[in-house]
Amino acid sequence: MKIKLLQHQRHNIILERLQNGEQLSITNLAREWDTTTKTVQRDFEKLQEGNYGIVRAEDGKRFAMAQKPFTSKGAKTTIQMLESLSADIGGEFYTKAQSALHKLQHYIESPFYARIDVEDISHKFDLIEELEDAIATQKEITFKYKKWWKPDDIKTHKYVKPYKIIIFDGFWYLLAKSGDLYIKYYLKEIRELRVLEQTFQKEEKVTKAMEKAIGIWFDPSAEPFDVTLLLDSDAIVYFKRKPIKGQYLKKNTDGTAELTLSVTHKREVFAILKKWLPQVKVIEPRALQEEFEEMLKKYAKNSDG
Repeated sequence: MKIKLLQHQRHNIILERLQNGEQLSITNLAREWDTTTKTVQRDFEKLQEGNYGIVRAEDGKRFAMAQKPFTSKGAKTTIQMLESLSADIGGEFYTKAQSALHKLQHYIESPFYARIDVEDISHKFDLIEELEDAIATQKEITFKYKKWWKPDDIKTHKYVKPYKIIIFDGFWYLLAKSGDLYIKYYLKEIRELRVLEQTFQKEEKVTKAMEKAIGIWFDPSAEPFDVTLLLDSDAIVYFKRKPIKGQYLKKNTDGTAELTLSVTHKREVFAILKKWLPQVKVIEPRALQEEFEEMLKKYAKNSDG
């Protein structure tokens, strides 16, 4: 007996198959899913109302994804997207971004609406410019810094080697090497920055590790290890639409999929599990799943009082 698919599951399958170039028939899908043609017809009507670009195929019977005409307006489109993103961040960031973007295009009437949760660091532009210069010229820096859990404990960090300004989960950080440690400094807590004349040489392995990072918990000094996650059928489409860096996705015959990725810290994995609970779990290494489940048990116990 076939498992009855829910409406959102049918919609995801239809979109995925159309985007992969298939042409779909209402009759064939109804037979494949053991449902009525009226049900599948309503699915297509709802999806067409959603402006996904679904159209009738040339034979007039099947459905296909509309072919987008080739355009040479790629640069303009990119500018429009950047304009929308900068507007979402707001503040002085938007003002300065607009000035730069309008040098490329005198007027932007953007069709994009973007909602990204990135904190406004407009008041830190001078700091960012100094850091950019230090990173580009590979010069060491000295600054004062406080940790959020010790607001009265302001320390001076000397001879720090800046690698990159990074954004994770909407927050800005400076990835740098201090002594033998690689540290992610929260950008807003850096103050009284001084760029020194002393230069340093970046470690290539750190740069490569950073490019593969999937979250703030990555450790550039650690040896990467592989993790395999089991995705249920509802989660698969989202990992295909927005792949994690370096992921390898393999579909199983039961409708699930196995996703393998490389990480440097277990908390990178835990962040994914928390977001996708209960649709994703670790199958290798099993110890990570067991540790995560213990965390959930402790949380549930504490929540019960």
